[in-house]
Amino acid sequence: MHMKKTKRNIWPDKVKTFLLSTPYLLWFMLFAITLVFTLFQTPEQQNITFSYEVGDVAQRDIKAPKDILVEDTEVSENRRSQAKDTVRIVYDFDAGLVPQIMANIQEAMQIGRNLFEPEESREKNEEDTRKSPPDPTFAMVLETKPRFEEKLGIEINEGAYSILYKHRFDPAITEKIQTIMGKVLSNGVVANKEILLEEENRGIILRTIGSSEEKIVNNLKVLYGPDQAKTMVRIEGAPLLKNVNYNLTNLIVDICQRLLQPNIFMNKNETQKRILAAQSDINPVMYQVKAGEMILREGERVNKTKLIKLNALQEQAAGKTVYVSATGIALITFFLILVSYLLFFKDHKTLKADHNKHMIFLALGLVLYLGFVKISTFLVQSADPNQAWDLASASFFMAIPLPAAAMICCLFLGFDIAIYFALVLSVLAGLSFGGSFEVFIFFFLSCSAAAFLVRESRERKSFIMAGFKLSIFNAVLAISLGFYSLAQPEPLLLAKEIFIAFCGGVFAATLTIGFTPLIEILFDYTTETKLLEFSNLDQPLIKKLMIEAPGTYNHSVIVATLSEAAASAISASSLKAKVMAYYHDIGKLDKTMYFIENQADGKNRHDKLSPSMSALILIQHVKKGVELAKTYKLGNEIIDGITQHHGTSLIKYFYNKALKSGKDNINEENFRYPGPKPQTRETGIVMLADVVEAAVRALERPTPARIRGRVKELINDIFADGQLEECELTLKDLHQIAKSFNNILTSIYHSRIEYTDKPQEKKKEKNDSPKDSDRQPAKTNGANHTPAQKDRTDLKRLGL
Repeated sequence: MHMKKTKRNIWPDKVKTFLLSTPYLLWFMLFAITLVFTLFQTPEQQNITFSYEVGDVAQRDIKAPKDILVEDTEVSENRRSQAKDTVRIVYDFDAGLVPQIMANIQEAMQIGRNLFEPEESREKNEEDTRKSPPDPTFAMVLETKPRFEEKLGIEINEGAYSILYKHRFDPAITEKIQTIMGKVLSNGVVANKEILLEEENRGIILRTIGSSEEKIVNNLKVLYGPDQAKTMVRIEGAPLLKNVNYNLTNLIVDICQRLLQPNIFMNKNETQKRILAAQSDINPVMYQVKAGEMILREGERVNKTKLIKLNALQEQAAGKTVYVSATGIALITFFLILVSYLLFFKDHKTLKADHNKHMIFLALGLVLYLGFVKISTFLVQSADPNQAWDLASASFFMAIPLPAAAMICCLFLGFDIAIYFALVLSVLAGLSFGGSFEVFIFFFLSCSAAAFLVRESRERKSFIMAGFKLSIFNAVLAISLGFYSLAQPEPLLLAKEIFIAFCGGVFAATLTIGFTPLIEILFDYTTETKLLEFSNLDQPLIKKLMIEAPGTYNHSVIVATLSEAAASAISASSLKAKVMAYYHDIGKLDKTMYFIENQADGKNRHDKLSPSMSALILIQHVKKGVELAKTYKLGNEIIDGITQHHGTSLIKYFYNKALKSGKDNINEENFRYPGPKPQTRETGIVMLADVVEAAVRALERPTPARIRGRVKELINDIFADGQLEECELTLKDLHQIAKSFNNILTSIYHSRIEYTDKPQEKKKEKNDSPKDSDRQPAKTNGANHTPAQKDRTDLKRLGL
């Protein structure tokens, strides 16, 4: 079971490793983004539109690019409407309903009549008419009531059933019911006579179900409605029930009224089919517009005829160019992203490590924020279906929090990448708004300003200030675009645009604050804010290091001080270098007493170990440090600092000790750290500070000259060993680093005044008393001598 569980857990890691390493993922994302973006561009957005109404003034000349046929839709629709009015509504007549009801009445009455004339009794009566069987009781007949109701199709109460029982279910009753029902239903009963009478002027087509027989009925009043049919039951039954007693008459009428059903129904499907057939026979009213014909001139008022031509031109252009336009959008998107990647992102030093992960982050950001654009346009169109597709003229786009994408990108990947990303995002957003130049300018400038405002942000509250500054910048930008795009700027319209743009900046900052912690978790990124949290010396891992390995803790603090100063001197990230230095040796918590800075008892644990084993223990502290960093979720930057702070350097002491042992099979690689070498300037600084601090601490007389010489020697050795060849530290940088190291180390290990254990005895006066009259000599005898001596002895023993 354990093996199966382990194998199952390996699969997600394998998939993750594959996605983060395969180059095919980048091509897949490129094609996927291109396809999704193209599909979400509607045909109306991809074509030129003419947002004119009758009475508007044309802004430019519009000519017909080719011969087109223009339909006068209003006249055509009028003719189709007239054709519709000539079609009679079809009603279906259910001729089979009457025979079915007659049969049900006959069979239901026969159920009760069989109790009075059973089969055996009828045969005997034929032989001997003098004998007749006894009549059944009402209780016996009542048992047949459910069958009677089921066959008849309606429910009757016991009182009504008792009347039929008294009359022995007389066939005459059956005949009267059938006669009345036949007369009423044969005339025709329609479900809704009010709707039927609306067609009184045109008449209807009455079609018999089950046959092709149909006829035109003009006199619609002769047909019965439901209430009228019930009334006709009494009228038709009056002569038949003239000599029947009152109770039986009411029973027959009630049964007939309840058995009534409409047998004429409107057939909507058949009617609609005939209407469509009639309309299809009507040819549209068309007239031709020649290629080059001036449809509308600049400054000319739009009338009804010109508007028809404009709409026809727009519809035909949209129908024929949608695929061409979609292809253009796809190609622009494809090459924009591809060229941007090749020029800006592919070889960028920040994106070299975990390249696929960074590309996934940028791709998801691109899709997410373009989704915001799409949702915004959809909401505007839903709120106002008549809104022209020239959406750039609507200032609502200024409220879209697109600058949040640049803010988040700047926080995690840096300012320059954020600018490149903002450029791609702004171009695609401009395409979403019909290729508007104003939209592109607004988004690109706003995104650039947003990235600039958060590039040095280290606290959450700084995002709020950045959002407020961005809102002001957006408002000024809205004013600028208003003066650029409006022929006559209107104060009310400008005020609306300023307000919307201001809100857009606030939304962007809010979105950034909300998304930043989530992205830190999903992509394992480390921001300046997160580094500030880790720089707090009250962090659990730092406190554990202070308690369990105080020597390592003290070493880490000094290395952090050196790294921070050196990073500031060469304009690297001082915060990142400091935090890396705090945690670079946390792996020593695994075996604290095997590292000399923690050995307080004078015993060196390595004296009893072979050089190879000692080297293995030292090398292991890097691996253990990575495990602890992952357990405490310190982030990739700190993990890189742990794995790279020794690079592939040689553990010289134990290597030389192994050589002196006389063994021939000494492999130098076993005495080197696994690396990799420092990949960033910050990790290179931590390596230098780590080596320099440990070496200077061991100097017997750390004078400034000896410190400078030792620092120079160590940096030269590390440089000559090739440990700094991958971290882009220049010779000028190394000079500044050495200078900052010298200043700090000289301050830490400066020469101090030597304090003697006992102060010199002051000269006594002639009477042998101390010159300082306020200091009294201690008594050599008396009651207080012993306690004073005891207290001084106890103080000396504190801390042992």
